[in-house]
Amino acid sequence: MTAIGVSDPLSAAVVLDGEIDISTCPAVRGLLMAAISGGNVHLAVDLSGVTFIDAGGIGVLVAAANRARQAGGGLSLLAPSPQVRRLLDVFHLDAILPIAERLGGPSVAGSAA
Repeated sequence: MTAIGVSDPLSAAVVLDGEIDISTCPAVRGLLMAAISGGNVHLAVDLSGVTFIDAGGIGVLVAAANRARQAGGGLSLLAPSPQVRRLLDVFHLDAILPIAERLGGPSVAGSAA
C-alpha cells in the first residue's frame, strides 16, 4: 500500500500507488497522520503511481497537509499523474497541496490498491 522513507528527523517521503478511494483512505490517513504525529512534519507524498483518487482521497491529503502545518511543517505532492493533477486543478488546491520537484535519495515504494 504505502511506504515511508525518512530523510532526516523532521522529514519523510511517502510513496503511494494504485487507487486511493473509499476502501484505501483509512489506511492512507492512518499512515500520514502517524508520520506527522511521529515527528515527520515535512512530508513529500509521491503520487506518480496513483492511477485513481476520489474526493475522499483528496480529503485525506488536505487533512494531512493541515495537520502538518499545525505541527510547524507542511505537505507537498511529488509527480502526480495527469488524472490526479486534473482533480487537483478542478478543486483549485495548489495553495493547500503544492506540487514539488522530485526529491533525491533512496526510493521507497508501495501500493494503495
